[in-house]
Amino acid sequence: MDEFIKNLKLAGGEILEKTPEGWYETTALFGVAENAAVWVEKYEKELFLSENVAIKLPKNEIYEKMTDVMEKIQKPGVFISGPSKTADVESFLVFGAHGPKRVGIIFV
Repeated sequence: MDEFIKNLKLAGGEILEKTPEGWYETTALFGVAENAAVWVEKYEKELFLSENVAIKLPKNEIYEKMTDVMEKIQKPGVFISGPSKTADVESFLVFGAHGPKRVGIIFV
């Protein structure tokens, strides 16, 4: 859990107690501590088009490494890890260039 939180913050994500008003909310099946990625099978366009995304993650479904979860993937889905960012344009770091500007995790 501690490594997941540390890596989530390094990736620009945050921990939330509840979904703030106006945020898109979805649920992850599991998370990976080594890169703070979460696996989401219900990925509607709002997941990628919303500026703020809250993801509910079961506390007991956090695994140490990506290789620990490969067999858990049974359906199409996506790994999400923090807000998107790029420094392609004149070396300025921009958040939300390819998705949400803010990503928060709610442990359930």
